[in-house]
Amino acid sequence: MTKYKDIKKEFFNLSIKEQERIFKEIYDFSNDIREFLKNRLINENEIQYIEEIEFETDYYSSMGIPQILSTRKINSIINKAKKAKVSVSILEKMEYIAFKGYADSLNDFGDGPEIYEKKVYDHLKNYLLLIIKNNSQKDIDDKIKHIKNYLLKNTNMYYDHLWELFEDITDIKLR
Repeated sequence: MTKYKDIKKEFFNLSIKEQERIFKEIYDFSNDIREFLKNRLINENEIQYIEEIEFETDYYSSMGIPQILSTRKINSIINKAKKAKVSVSILEKMEYIAFKGYADSLNDFGDGPEIYEKKVYDHLKNYLLLIIKNNSQKDIDDKIKHIKNYLLKNTNMYYDHLWELFEDITDIKLR
Protein backbone atom coordinates (compact mmCIF):
# COMPACT_ATOMS: atom_id res chain seq x y z
CA MET A 1 0.00 0.00 0.00
CA THR A 2 1.41 3.36 -1.03
CA LYS A 3 1.82 5.85 1.78
CA TYR A 4 1.91 9.62 1.83
CA LYS A 5 5.68 9.73 2.39
CA ASP A 6 6.23 7.57 -0.73
CA ILE A 7 4.13 9.94 -2.86
CA LYS A 8 5.86 12.95 -1.34
CA LYS A 9 9.29 11.50 -2.11
CA GLU A 10 8.33 10.81 -5.73
CA PHE A 11 6.80 14.26 -6.13
CA PHE A 12 9.94 16.01 -4.95
CA ASN A 13 12.06 13.81 -7.20
CA LEU A 14 10.27 15.36 -10.20
CA SER A 15 11.60 18.40 -11.99
CA ILE A 16 10.09 21.79 -11.07
CA LYS A 17 8.25 21.81 -14.40
CA GLU A 18 6.71 18.38 -13.70
CA GLN A 19 5.78 19.44 -10.16
CA GLU A 20 4.02 22.52 -11.56
CA ARG A 21 2.10 20.39 -14.07
CA ILE A 22 0.91 18.01 -11.34
CA PHE A 23 0.04 20.89 -9.04
CA LYS A 24 -2.06 22.42 -11.85
CA GLU A 25 -3.85 19.09 -12.32
CA ILE A 26 -4.56 18.96 -8.59
CA TYR A 27 -5.82 22.54 -8.65
CA ASP A 28 -8.13 21.80 -11.58
CA PHE A 29 -9.39 18.50 -10.11
CA SER A 30 -12.38 19.99 -8.26
CA ASN A 31 -13.89 23.19 -6.94
CA ASP A 32 -13.37 21.97 -3.37
CA ILE A 33 -9.64 21.55 -3.92
CA ARG A 34 -9.45 24.94 -5.64
CA GLU A 35 -11.23 26.58 -2.68
CA PHE A 36 -9.00 24.75 -0.23
CA LEU A 37 -5.81 25.91 -1.96
CA LYS A 38 -7.02 29.50 -2.27
CA ASN A 39 -7.81 29.66 1.43
CA ARG A 40 -4.70 27.86 2.64
CA LEU A 41 -2.28 29.75 0.44
CA ILE A 42 -3.91 33.14 -0.19
CA ASN A 43 -6.80 33.52 2.29
CA GLU A 44 -8.72 35.01 -0.59
CA ASN A 45 -12.17 33.53 -0.16
CA GLU A 46 -12.90 33.69 3.55
CA ILE A 47 -15.06 36.83 3.34
CA GLN A 48 -16.94 35.27 0.42
CA TYR A 49 -18.32 32.62 2.78
CA ILE A 50 -19.60 35.29 5.18
CA GLU A 51 -21.30 37.11 2.30
CA GLU A 52 -22.84 33.87 1.00
CA ILE A 53 -24.28 32.86 4.36
CA GLU A 54 -25.57 36.37 5.04
CA PHE A 55 -27.39 36.28 1.70
CA GLU A 56 -28.88 32.83 2.38
CA THR A 57 -30.06 33.75 5.89
CA ASP A 58 -31.76 36.96 4.77
CA TYR A 59 -35.27 35.61 4.67
CA TYR A 60 -36.72 38.64 2.89
CA SER A 61 -36.46 38.75 -0.87
CA SER A 62 -35.37 41.91 -2.64
CA MET A 63 -39.10 42.75 -2.88
CA GLY A 64 -39.58 42.44 0.91
CA ILE A 65 -41.51 39.18 0.69
CA PRO A 66 -40.56 36.54 3.32
CA GLN A 67 -38.73 33.54 1.90
CA ILE A 68 -38.12 30.11 3.36
CA LEU A 69 -34.47 29.66 4.35
CA SER A 70 -32.76 26.87 2.46
CA THR A 71 -31.23 24.60 5.07
CA ARG A 72 -29.47 22.73 2.27
CA LYS A 73 -27.76 25.89 0.97
CA ILE A 74 -26.81 27.13 4.42
CA ASN A 75 -25.29 23.75 5.34
CA SER A 76 -23.54 23.59 1.99
CA ILE A 77 -21.87 26.97 2.52
CA ILE A 78 -20.65 25.98 5.99
CA ASN A 79 -19.40 22.62 4.72
CA LYS A 80 -17.57 24.28 1.82
CA ALA A 81 -15.92 26.66 4.27
CA LYS A 82 -14.86 23.76 6.50
CA LYS A 83 -13.42 21.86 3.54
CA ALA A 84 -11.55 24.98 2.48
CA LYS A 85 -10.10 25.21 6.01
CA VAL A 86 -11.27 28.75 6.70
CA SER A 87 -10.06 30.34 9.91
CA VAL A 88 -11.90 29.49 13.11
CA SER A 89 -13.03 33.11 13.47
CA ILE A 90 -14.75 32.96 10.05
CA LEU A 91 -16.40 29.64 10.90
CA GLU A 92 -17.52 31.10 14.23
CA LYS A 93 -19.09 34.09 12.46
CA MET A 94 -20.81 31.78 9.97
CA GLU A 95 -22.34 29.67 12.76
CA TYR A 96 -23.56 32.83 14.50
CA ILE A 97 -25.10 34.19 11.28
CA ALA A 98 -26.84 30.85 10.63
CA PHE A 99 -28.13 30.72 14.22
CA LYS A 100 -29.44 34.30 14.00
CA GLY A 101 -31.03 33.69 10.60
CA TYR A 102 -33.11 30.78 11.85
CA ALA A 103 -33.83 32.39 15.23
CA ASP A 104 -34.87 35.73 13.71
CA SER A 105 -37.12 33.98 11.23
CA LEU A 106 -38.79 32.00 14.01
CA ASN A 107 -39.11 35.15 16.15
CA ASP A 108 -40.54 37.28 13.34
CA PHE A 109 -43.06 34.74 12.15
CA GLY A 110 -43.70 32.82 15.38
CA ASP A 111 -43.30 29.57 13.51
CA GLY A 112 -41.57 28.03 10.54
CA PRO A 113 -40.64 24.70 9.07
CA GLU A 114 -39.91 22.12 11.79
CA ILE A 115 -36.31 21.85 10.65
CA TYR A 116 -35.70 25.46 11.77
CA GLU A 117 -35.96 24.43 15.43
CA LYS A 118 -33.29 21.78 14.92
CA LYS A 119 -31.08 24.12 12.91
CA VAL A 120 -31.29 27.02 15.36
CA TYR A 121 -30.24 24.56 18.09
CA ASP A 122 -27.40 23.03 16.03
CA HIS A 123 -25.93 26.37 15.00
CA LEU A 124 -26.14 27.81 18.51
CA LYS A 125 -24.38 24.72 19.85
CA ASN A 126 -21.65 24.96 17.19
CA TYR A 127 -21.21 28.68 17.84
CA LEU A 128 -20.95 28.29 21.62
CA LEU A 129 -18.46 25.44 21.34
CA LEU A 130 -16.32 27.42 18.88
CA ILE A 131 -16.22 30.57 21.01
CA ILE A 132 -15.36 28.63 24.17
CA LYS A 133 -12.62 26.68 22.44
CA ASN A 134 -10.97 29.45 20.43
CA ASN A 135 -11.18 32.81 22.20
CA SER A 136 -9.64 34.69 25.09
CA GLN A 137 -11.65 34.71 28.31
CA LYS A 138 -12.73 38.32 27.75
CA ASP A 139 -14.00 37.53 24.24
CA ILE A 140 -15.77 34.43 25.53
CA ASP A 141 -17.46 36.46 28.27
CA ASP A 142 -18.53 39.20 25.81
CA LYS A 143 -19.92 36.77 23.24
CA ILE A 144 -21.72 34.65 25.84
CA LYS A 145 -23.23 37.78 27.38
CA HIS A 146 -24.45 38.82 23.92
CA ILE A 147 -26.08 35.43 23.30
CA LYS A 148 -27.55 35.40 26.82
CA ASN A 149 -29.20 38.79 26.22
CA TYR A 150 -30.50 37.64 22.85
CA LEU A 151 -32.04 34.50 24.35
CA LEU A 152 -33.61 36.41 27.24
CA LYS A 153 -35.25 38.90 24.83
CA ASN A 154 -36.84 36.06 22.87
CA THR A 155 -39.03 33.77 24.90
CA ASN A 156 -41.00 31.77 22.35
CA MET A 157 -41.83 28.18 23.26
CA TYR A 158 -39.05 26.74 21.11
CA TYR A 159 -36.49 28.63 23.18
CA ASP A 160 -36.75 26.19 26.11
CA HIS A 161 -34.33 23.75 24.49
CA LEU A 162 -32.03 26.63 23.46
CA TRP A 163 -31.96 27.85 27.05
CA GLU A 164 -31.11 24.33 28.25
CA LEU A 165 -28.35 24.08 25.65
CA PHE A 166 -26.94 27.47 26.65
CA GLU A 167 -27.02 26.55 30.34
CA ASP A 168 -25.42 23.13 29.73
CA ILE A 169 -22.53 24.54 27.70
CA THR A 170 -21.87 27.75 29.64
CA ASP A 171 -22.99 26.81 33.19
CA ILE A 172 -24.87 30.14 33.24
CA LYS A 173 -28.51 30.01 34.31
CA LEU A 174 -31.04 31.98 32.28
CA ARG A 175 -34.04 31.42 34.55
